Amino acid sequence: MMSSGQADREAQTRPNILLVMADQLTAIALSVYGNRVCKTPNIDALAKRSAVFANAYCSYPLCAPSRFALMTGRLPSRIKAYDNASEFPAAVPTIAHYLRGAGYYTCISGKMHFVGPDQHHGYEDRLTTEIYPADFSWVPPETYEEQESGDSQPDEVPLGVSSVETIADAGPLARSQQIDYDDEVAQRAIQHIYDWKRYSDGRPLFMTVSFTQPHDPYVTTRKYWDLHPNETIDEPITPRIPLEEMDTHSHALYFHYGLNKFDVDDETYRRARRGYYGMISYIDEKLGQLLQTLEDAGCADNTVVIFTSDHGDMIGERGLWFKKNLFEPSLRVPMIIHDPRHARPSRIEAPVSLIDLLPTLVELSGQSMDALVTEIEGGSLVGLMSEDQPDRTIFAEHIDGATVAPRVMVRRGRYKFVYSEAYPAQLYDLQDDPGEQVNLSDSPEHSEIARIMLQLVERQWDLTALKADVVKSQKSRQFINAAMQQGREVVWEHYPNPVRDHTKFVRNGDRFPEVERRSYLPYSDY
Repeated sequence: MMSSGQADREAQTRPNILLVMADQLTAIALSVYGNRVCKTPNIDALAKRSAVFANAYCSYPLCAPSRFALMTGRLPSRIKAYDNASEFPAAVPTIAHYLRGAGYYTCISGKMHFVGPDQHHGYEDRLTTEIYPADFSWVPPETYEEQESGDSQPDEVPLGVSSVETIADAGPLARSQQIDYDDEVAQRAIQHIYDWKRYSDGRPLFMTVSFTQPHDPYVTTRKYWDLHPNETIDEPITPRIPLEEMDTHSHALYFHYGLNKFDVDDETYRRARRGYYGMISYIDEKLGQLLQTLEDAGCADNTVVIFTSDHGDMIGERGLWFKKNLFEPSLRVPMIIHDPRHARPSRIEAPVSLIDLLPTLVELSGQSMDALVTEIEGGSLVGLMSEDQPDRTIFAEHIDGATVAPRVMVRRGRYKFVYSEAYPAQLYDLQDDPGEQVNLSDSPEHSEIARIMLQLVERQWDLTALKADVVKSQKSRQFINAAMQQGREVVWEHYPNPVRDHTKFVRNGDRFPEVERRSYLPYSDY
């Protein structure tokens, strides 16, 4: 057993790690990535003293699969994370397992969209419940086969799928479910940092703080709504594409989200984007509060801070909204890493992915890659902070959502390739065509690039086998979900225990001043 003195000395040689996540935050909405409207002073200030990854991607533009991938360093299909109701297997090691095994105290406040009976996945403490279901109720109602045959045509947007109503609702509200949730996420995280600093057993801290905003609906309080007047809202980078000119998958996605039911006119577009920017400003303020807490607790100088998101949002680009496609606004996320021990402000052009975070945090925690007990597809980002690799290769997937077969993406250097057995290929030169308006897949001048990209796809995936396995998985979970509706309900959701820490508050037999003084956390500079 390690003594408390030994634990203290070890903790001082390893950084604390604070991973802050937004939900559905596209990189294009932030000034760090070129936006000139959305107000984010705390993100901007953090970026000025951090490594900013200019081309960071999620590995799947949907909440649960993307988060499972982030936690495991695996592509979602490798762990059968096919949709928002895929079980996250308890046997798959996560960032939290690796850091906990290395002597860290691990905790989470907020959303991770874990599905299944294990609602911790290596986190020692969960400070909040989830905002979305932990069971199989969000299994897609249509398999690929049913979509292709037309045998299943639901009259309503399926459970768990965003719809046009959340665009139409855009506006200021005094409260919403998401505001309630994120207020609690921030409050519990801030209090827990103070409690860890005062009462910890000497282990370094790994805390994840994961907010649900700026996920639609695009509503926010008047305070943040008023920060972005209608007349300041920017036009889309890529204008609306007429429905008849959309690519095959975008056309299907348009109906998947019910966008045919309501005309998102210019006024509605501006209100929705305004609400989205307002939610981002809310998240920015919460990030500022967390960073101030680290300062007040005296641990900012030894805490690595990472700010990112699970995926993006189309926010009206191309006339599309939400996610579930492989265009840049849906795939690209912020990635900002601040290490106060080796402050090297930089902008890194190399394509990177959320699945790179697991090996990155393993390395930052002082462990060797030999500590990894399973294969991973990600790679550590630590080396990129010293030497950029603009031609680096990353991969992404899209398996569920108005698609009749898996769709995959390869980004290598300036080129991006999207492939599926069911849809025409897409090749874009993101340097010359950042809005992805010119498909080069049939260009004779780019045939060699397309060939190389296809080879990368074929090495990474067996798409025929993957499609068959997705259908089997969804049918199985549809059956289980229906069966579980019968009889007594078995709940997988996690609910945090009420606070009953009698060392914090005065109780029978305690000496009042002694208990009070135990709770003091003095400022380090006073």
